[in-house]
Amino acid sequence: MSTLTIGKQSRLPLGGKRAARGNSRKRVKPANTLKPRQSSHRKLAGAGQLMVRLVMASLALSLVAVLGVGLLYGYRFITAHPYFNLEEIRVTGNSRLSYGTIIDTAQVGLGLNSLEMNVGEVKNRLDRNPWIESVTVRRELPDRLLIDVREKVPAFWIRQGDGLYFADARGKVIAPMHPGEAGSLPILSVADDLPEGPEVLSGILAKMAAQQTPFTQAQTAWIRLTSAHEMEIFLDGHADGKGLTVKLSTDRWEVQLERLKVAWRDLMRRNEFKDATIIAASGDKVWIKKRLDPAAG
Repeated sequence: MSTLTIGKQSRLPLGGKRAARGNSRKRVKPANTLKPRQSSHRKLAGAGQLMVRLVMASLALSLVAVLGVGLLYGYRFITAHPYFNLEEIRVTGNSRLSYGTIIDTAQVGLGLNSLEMNVGEVKNRLDRNPWIESVTVRRELPDRLLIDVREKVPAFWIRQGDGLYFADARGKVIAPMHPGEAGSLPILSVADDLPEGPEVLSGILAKMAAQQTPFTQAQTAWIRLTSAHEMEIFLDGHADGKGLTVKLSTDRWEVQLERLKVAWRDLMRRNEFKDATIIAASGDKVWIKKRLDPAAG
């Protein structure tokens, strides 16, 4: 067996060529490096686009300004032209309020330019009138204005302090009564904290209007809704100039009214109606209080 000995000086550096190759690096130019001439062309093109945009924006602003001036001039022209002046103002639906009152409240008049007039403001002025429930305001070009009102209907008088006020069928105050105003309405009195009050009032008035009660609203002098949840109706002069009081519970008044009508007819049939001073329904029963006979006393 032969032995091969290699001294330190005779050792070959392994991988020497590869290391040398690895250390020799070449400079590579970036792919996106531009030449000076191409860069200057790009800058000129960008500046040109910017100038075009500025010119277009200036033209657009000029056009908007011209259109704005034209529209303003046109608006002033048509709102001053006599062709659109009001020649007819028609009011419908009014009964209590006069034509003149509605026109004054609306602040409109003949000769007013219909296009210059703000229909919404006219409606708001009319809505503030306490006697108007709802109103519709419409213009018909070139020269007509239509006003259709729905008035509140008074059903009662209510005392508040020293004054007397009109109230609707639900007992809601409408407006104060002024001296000289004519009318014949029942006087209403409603106890505090009576949530069923508005429904009871509107219901009994509806029954009267439909002739489903043995008495009418014209015969009614006053109506009271008491804290005991009773409805008292005083009928003035139903017989021989003497009054009659009808009492119903506010929670069962419709059922009790039907029973009261039976007792009413029975009194009429027996010719005893003139002697009654109170007809009251309580629970499921109806009781009658007769007048005292002065001769018996």
